[in-house]
Amino acid sequence: MTDEEILTLIQQNDTSALDALMERYKTLVSFIISQSVRGSADIEEAVQDTFFKVWRNRSSIDTERRSLKGYISMVAKSCAEDKRRSTARHANTDDISEKENDLGIDIDYEDEAAKKENMRIIAETIREMPSPDREIFIDRYYFRLAVKDIADMHGLKPKKVENILARRKKKLGKELLKKGIILS
Repeated sequence: MTDEEILTLIQQNDTSALDALMERYKTLVSFIISQSVRGSADIEEAVQDTFFKVWRNRSSIDTERRSLKGYISMVAKSCAEDKRRSTARHANTDDISEKENDLGIDIDYEDEAAKKENMRIIAETIREMPSPDREIFIDRYYFRLAVKDIADMHGLKPKKVENILARRKKKLGKELLKKGIILS
């Protein structure tokens, strides 16, 4: 079946055509999404979101303006960015603080009550960072992305990303001390 035939059937509410579309483009969609989303569960969810949006908008897809492949690619990029933002907003800051403790302060992670309070303060402080600094910080210290990859994702130069990270790390240390982080 051609893309036009698949699209015609999809627009006629033929779910088997959606299966054919998914079979044809799932690899492409997965690749596009994996460029900015980490974690197989998140990638799979964004892939499903992509095909759901294609199905939901099936009556308005115009192949005169853009090929079906181009349309699906555009939707995949949008779903990937939505998933990346969502994941960054809900990132577990325990992982950030325990993996990367070079803030210049000696945070107590031994005492369970102190650890819980410190995690709350760290999460609150990271949530208060302005965008895109918060996403850049989480991309680097939670997702462990390379500075160059982060720069590419945000359309910035690597040096700019390094400056944002250094500035935010320094400010985070000061904020943590001001908010009463428990030291060891």
